[in-house]
Amino acid sequence: MRYVIASRGSQLAIAQANRVQNQLSVLFPEHTWEVQTFTTQGDKLVDRPLSSFGGKGAFLKEIEEALLSGSAHLAVHSLKDVPVQTTKGLMLAAYLVRDDPRDVWASHQEAFNLIPSGRRVGTSSLRREILVRAYRSDLQVEMLRGNLDTRLRKLREGMYDGIVIAAAGLHRLGLFDDTYMHYMSEDAFVPAPGQGVLVIQVREDAPRLPEMIAQCNDAETRTIVEMERGFLALCKGGCHLPVGAFANRTEDGWQMQALIGGARSRRILVDSIRDPDPRVCPPSLFERMVNAGAQELLDEIQDQASL
Repeated sequence: MRYVIASRGSQLAIAQANRVQNQLSVLFPEHTWEVQTFTTQGDKLVDRPLSSFGGKGAFLKEIEEALLSGSAHLAVHSLKDVPVQTTKGLMLAAYLVRDDPRDVWASHQEAFNLIPSGRRVGTSSLRREILVRAYRSDLQVEMLRGNLDTRLRKLREGMYDGIVIAAAGLHRLGLFDDTYMHYMSEDAFVPAPGQGVLVIQVREDAPRLPEMIAQCNDAETRTIVEMERGFLALCKGGCHLPVGAFANRTEDGWQMQALIGGARSRRILVDSIRDPDPRVCPPSLFERMVNAGAQELLDEIQDQASL
C-alpha cells in the first residue's frame, strides 16, 4: 500500500519527515512511504511573532486537515509545535527518541555572557526572549522568524549580533558549528515542553496504521514529554507561550524543572522537583510554583493568549 507522509515544506521539516520515511521503510518494506509537503499558517505569517497566533497550532492546521480528509495518512511534527489539546479524530501514535533538547547561542562575536551591551539578539520564541531579557537586560531582543537556514543567513549578514535557536534542528541538518555556536544550560534556559522530540500523528480510525506506527515509539521519551506537557496543560498556556519544562529519568525516579515567564513583565520563575512517580511531578511542581507567586505570571500568559 502507498502511504503519504505529510510535512511542512522547510528543509528541516522535510529532513525530519525523511527520517521517519526511512525508519518505516525498514520496518514495513512491503509498503510505499511517500513524503508530501504542505504550507501552513505559521509558514505564511512570517512577519508576526509566533506567540500572537501559535497557540492554536500555527504549524498544524493544514496538515491535520489533510489527515482528516484522507489526502495524507500520517504526519511528522516537532512536538513543541503541537497543542496539548489534540484535534478530535487524530492521535499521536509514536514519540521518537529525543534529540538534544537544549537551546543554542549562535554569534560570530562573543559568548552570551560576554557580548557587549546593546547588541541585537534575534529569536522567534517568547520563552527565549524573556530568558534573554532576564539574564541580559542590556541586550536588544528582536523578532526573528523564518526557516533555520534563513535565520543563520541573517546572522551571517550581520542583521543580528546573536541568535538563540534549538539544538535539535541544527543537528538534524548537520549545521551545528562549535566555532560560533554554544549550548545554553537546561538549568538556565529551560527548554520548551517537548523540545527535541518528533512525533507521528495519524487518524484514530485508520486501519492498522496506529499499531504500525506505534513500533516507532520510545516509551521513556513518551513518559518524559507527557510530564512536560502535563505541566504546560496546568498552566493553560499555548505551545508558543513562555512556559518551559524539562524532565529526565534519574537513578531513583524522575526529575523535572519548569519555567514560567511573564508575557508583559518579562519576569521568570524557575523551580524543580524529584519523585519516584512521573505522574506526581507536574501537579506538585505546579502547585509549588503557584504558591511561590506564579499566578501573576500565569495571568499575563492568559492575557497574551486572549489577544
